[in-house]
Amino acid sequence: MTKEHKKIYKVGKNWAVATLVSASILMEGGVTAHADAVKNNEYDGTANVNIDRQANVDGKIISTNDNATSGSTKQESSVANDNATSGSTKQESSVANDNATSGSTKQESSVANNTKTAVVDESKNTSNTENDNSQLKQTNNEQPSAATQANLKKLNHEAAKAVQNAKIDAGSLTDEQINELNKINFSKSAEKGEKLTFKDLEEIGNAIVKQDPQYAVPYFNAKEIKNMPASYTVDAQTGKMAHLDVWDSWPVQDPVTGYVSNYKGYQLVIAMMGIPNSPNGDNHIYLLYNKYGDNDFSHWRNAGSIFGTNENNVYQEWSGSAIVNDNGTIQLFFTSNDTSDYKLNDQRLATATLNLDVDDNGVSIKSVDNYHVLFEGDGFHYQTYDQFANGKDRKNDDYCLRDPHVVQLENGDRYLVFEANTGTEDYQSDDQIYNWANYGGNDAFNIKSFFKLLNNKKDRELAGLANGALGILKLNNDQTNPKVEEVYSPLVSTLMASDEVERPNVVKLGDKYYLFSVTRVSRGSDRELTAKDNTIVGDNVAMIGYVSDNLMGKYKPLNNSGVVLTASVPANWRTATYSYYAVPVEGHPDQVLITSYMSNKDFASGEGNYATWAPSYIVQINPDDTTTVLARATNQGDWVWDDSSRNDNMLGVLKEGAVNSAALPGEWGKPVDWSLINRSSGLGLKPHQPNTGTAETAPTAPTAPTAPTAPTAPTAPTAPTAPTAPTAPTAPTAPTAPTAPTAPTVPTAPTAPTAPTAPTAPTAPTAPINPSQPTTPTKPVQAGQAAATNFVNQRLPQTGETDQQHMTLSGLLLLAMSSLLGLFGMTKRQRKE
Repeated sequence: MTKEHKKIYKVGKNWAVATLVSASILMEGGVTAHADAVKNNEYDGTANVNIDRQANVDGKIISTNDNATSGSTKQESSVANDNATSGSTKQESSVANDNATSGSTKQESSVANNTKTAVVDESKNTSNTENDNSQLKQTNNEQPSAATQANLKKLNHEAAKAVQNAKIDAGSLTDEQINELNKINFSKSAEKGEKLTFKDLEEIGNAIVKQDPQYAVPYFNAKEIKNMPASYTVDAQTGKMAHLDVWDSWPVQDPVTGYVSNYKGYQLVIAMMGIPNSPNGDNHIYLLYNKYGDNDFSHWRNAGSIFGTNENNVYQEWSGSAIVNDNGTIQLFFTSNDTSDYKLNDQRLATATLNLDVDDNGVSIKSVDNYHVLFEGDGFHYQTYDQFANGKDRKNDDYCLRDPHVVQLENGDRYLVFEANTGTEDYQSDDQIYNWANYGGNDAFNIKSFFKLLNNKKDRELAGLANGALGILKLNNDQTNPKVEEVYSPLVSTLMASDEVERPNVVKLGDKYYLFSVTRVSRGSDRELTAKDNTIVGDNVAMIGYVSDNLMGKYKPLNNSGVVLTASVPANWRTATYSYYAVPVEGHPDQVLITSYMSNKDFASGEGNYATWAPSYIVQINPDDTTTVLARATNQGDWVWDDSSRNDNMLGVLKEGAVNSAALPGEWGKPVDWSLINRSSGLGLKPHQPNTGTAETAPTAPTAPTAPTAPTAPTAPTAPTAPTAPTAPTAPTAPTAPTAPTAPTVPTAPTAPTAPTAPTAPTAPTAPINPSQPTTPTKPVQAGQAAATNFVNQRLPQTGETDQQHMTLSGLLLLAMSSLLGLFGMTKRQRKE
């Protein structure tokens, strides 16, 4: 096979490269994950699973009714009871009471109590825990017995102190337990970065169970969710028009402020896309664009695959970031994945420079220059593929070196923050279980967790392998052809707790840096916690966040544990979301806009329901380093929050059959595909409503609806006759022709408009030329090759458009229209510079 430029295939985020992995690896179940697929670690066995949830199942799946006790554990029962009381806020209570009046609470209760439910038999998961902390005798505050005093003498000083702080009767300890406690490293030496600890993992998982509206992703109106029109385009691999899934996406951003760039009047977004259920995967990156400030989902257009239409499934591209260079080009950073020669996702950080043609007709890719791999791991700070491939337990390990996010400081220095695994500086091993700093709780929690891991073989293996990291490196000053200047220790590591924290992005708000990432509890080393999340909610995804006064850290977890967002609906619902990406909100230094994709790939929510962009929403950053999800939703695919963004019609409720239900008809009660461990109708879901916040940004007292539904796919207006004097429009259609306003703001006093400056007479726009099919570009060169590949004068396809869709308006009629626009106050929205 010819070694072409190493584009990437993203099995790590939802696709398996089954045919490219050797038979021995397949027999071992070797898989990795990425931002929309899971290799669940919560089970041991070899049950068949689908591509969206690559799970190893050892839990026995049984069905029971509400009177049966076999198969459901005492813990699950206590979790459900705790969920109904602790962690529920007064606001949630009021929401539940409000819903009760409409019958929703009664209905949900009857569903939860009367529906036959598949539950997890945890007997296999806990069969080896006969010596865990639940069997340790607690002290009774009486005079220590002779056995207690004797065993305390057998313990070293640090271990004895920990046992006493945990109020464990040392006399009940066996010699084996004493020996294990004496192996613990209680050193409090300064850590190089922040840790996501085992305690943090538990708090994140429990936050999912509690469905606290402070963190829970808002419910969205499932019936309002549409497939993305711009995802119907020429596929990068087949070269044919096809409907594609769209998932991990990121905007072209201002290099310093982080705001979505107003690039010559357009907003630009790069997205991973591919044909659903393609054999061996179809994962490539495409350039999407829309007029800046236009929040109409149907107006997005597709400039095509960035690397042309002769791609393959061996070299593919995954997630990254992009900013504007000083010379006006776009610097793209992304993940290059190589699965040639039976490799299992050899991920590298890569970059390329995009040269664009931009005019009133749209955006096209002129050339892609300077493609090269930047970083493949150094072995010391960050694990290399060879270290992973030669590891002792490859079937349970997860290799990650992806998702580069570029940050530029005010002095022009550029850094990449990325997902990785730790190198030999602080490497994965069974020794990590004996590192007290990895637990993060008090001595009672730590000892309980310590024995839990020691006495559960599978969890212990996972804990010894877990070495996720959020890394950082510095680039040199060559913006369009950068190289790595220096590599640093991780900003955050997750040793012993989790093997995957992905899609990092950094947002600077004021003088502070906020580091966000997404993760799954199923990537952690507590399978019992994963089962609890899947049983109660039907998903285990979360967004985590950290704050620092300096880009290099040290970082502190937000909300104490790092949890910022938690799953709120089952993974196979239309409104399930993931791959959260935060962008700053101009004018609001205490808020971020959360973007994501919706509906897991490969028709997880039903045939025809493609993965698409979700509505965006606001997260408030509070002065005490806590966060709050606000009930302020936008249209799908809104990347720039402004006064016209808010559309609460996109919000939904957790009520089966409601007009604005978060579930489509038939989803309530549909089995969750990845392991069939439960049915969504039997989950412990409860209504919640995010906080509306105190600082509203919606316009004051509008006469028109504050968030009208965006019109579907408007065409360029035909030549109008001079209209009679119209009344003030309440919701004007945003035409694509540049002479009409693209997204007018709602007028506050339409009955008395001020006279705008008369626009100069526009010349009649020339008929737009539909870009021709690009020629197949030659593959970009790999790192180490002398010459750079240059794709010259490409005009990649725009989605399904023809010349007949753009009609030329005569100059005379345009003048008449301009005069009328001036007369009745229909002014253009101010473009953000």
